[in-house]
Amino acid sequence: MQIRKGTADDLPFIRDLTKRATDSTYFIEGMGDAATNLVARYVEQSTSVFENALGSGNHTVYVATKDDILLGYVIAIHNSPEIDWIMVDPASHGSGAGKALMMAALDALSEKGARSNVRLKVVAHNERAKAFYRKFGFLVTGPVPDREVPTVEMQRAA
Repeated sequence: MQIRKGTADDLPFIRDLTKRATDSTYFIEGMGDAATNLVARYVEQSTSVFENALGSGNHTVYVATKDDILLGYVIAIHNSPEIDWIMVDPASHGSGAGKALMMAALDALSEKGARSNVRLKVVAHNERAKAFYRKFGFLVTGPVPDREVPTVEMQRAA
């Protein structure tokens, strides 16, 4: 597996990877239209968000690949500081791709001076993701208001 900076060459693969990743994590019984609508918006926005981040001096974008196959990506915002998007193909869960992407993003934020108070948002029912983020020192700080799907913010103290 390789972690490298994202490039425009990755753009054709972002939408489908985002669809697979969000389909596997956003839907639970009873979520209905709220989850369907949110996933559809994320999928539609993903390519433009990735492309805009590539052209921004305030973002760092990394991708994980294996044999030229995109396994996942992460977008970090420097001035917030925030892990804005981290998506890993469900077929690559457990491969170390998510861990490597998170470490790369946190290192990039640290290089920009953000060693603490890094934030991220996660769907409240996604216990697997919350457990993953806890391994990096993130703790739930509270709900994110006005979300179609219940979402919590997590913050890294150090």
